[in-house]
Amino acid sequence: MDDFWSKAKPPVHTDRDAGTVLINGVPFSKEFLAELIAEKIEHPTKAPSRVSTALSLYLREHPNAHRKRFKTTAELYCRYFISAMGDLLLEDLKHHHITQYRDLQLARGLAPASVRKHCNTLNAIINMAFKHMDIDRLSPFRGVKIRGEHDIEQSMPPITLDKLQTVKEQLLIGPSAYRLVALIQLNTGMRVSEPALARLEDCVLDHEIPHLWVRRNEITDRKTRNSIRAVPLVGVSLAAATRLVERSRAANSAWLVPEYAYEFGNASCSAAINKGLKPLAFRSHMFRHAFIDRLKGCNDIPTKLAETITGHRSGGSEFDTYGSVGYTLEQKLEVIKRVEV
Repeated sequence: MDDFWSKAKPPVHTDRDAGTVLINGVPFSKEFLAELIAEKIEHPTKAPSRVSTALSLYLREHPNAHRKRFKTTAELYCRYFISAMGDLLLEDLKHHHITQYRDLQLARGLAPASVRKHCNTLNAIINMAFKHMDIDRLSPFRGVKIRGEHDIEQSMPPITLDKLQTVKEQLLIGPSAYRLVALIQLNTGMRVSEPALARLEDCVLDHEIPHLWVRRNEITDRKTRNSIRAVPLVGVSLAAATRLVERSRAANSAWLVPEYAYEFGNASCSAAINKGLKPLAFRSHMFRHAFIDRLKGCNDIPTKLAETITGHRSGGSEFDTYGSVGYTLEQKLEVIKRVEV
């Protein structure tokens, strides 16, 4: 045993008078060695961090990581990357890794917009890892260019009032949940997720101006502050919301549309609307486009007022940050009545 340790350790000689320690004939200051040992004890060597490590950290630290869709998407894109490029060490990541990955995804037929989603998510994962691991460098996945991303897409055909009237009549045939959601979209321009994933308390009918709140809840977050808003209900949209409230209360549900009150429920609702309106060549997202077209057609509606109804946000100005009230329900109601179908 003594022979083993004598062979395993380098020869160490101490020169007490000089305050040095000789290791393999090289003198080292005692103070230097003491600092080195203290640093080693305080910061022990960690296992090398890889892309998979970054994903684990991302799903632990991101505020939306509890969302099933968020988690599934991050895991899927990261799995695609690791399958294609390997579970690389974070310190070895280069910009050419993301460009190679981009080219592989384009080659397998993914649309440029979809490839952009992959790259943005991977960039966010790596950025967070660098931040939390105190890695002093920028993400090499930033600023990737994607061929064909800004090509002109096929424009949507004009949505006429006659077309909307036909769609409205089709939706009034029956009281299915998806039809009622679509009728709310008709005169609010809402995204399908906004009424479909609303809580019952968000639909305020006992008010001088009945309205539907769009805000965060257990199922869905709102991406921007502008998307959180109250939108007046008029005409068939008000009638549809009233019917949904009655159905929800009868089912003793806390959700406005219990049939779709789950994560990805908005996708199911959208699919049902699209299927029901397929003979008319009309899809759920077209309600929003048609509503905005009608707002634009008025010519004199202030952009900021229109955006408080639709939940959009254009270029910033002092009007975004100054003032304490904002546009009222009365102002929004006046606008919606002008474009009601």
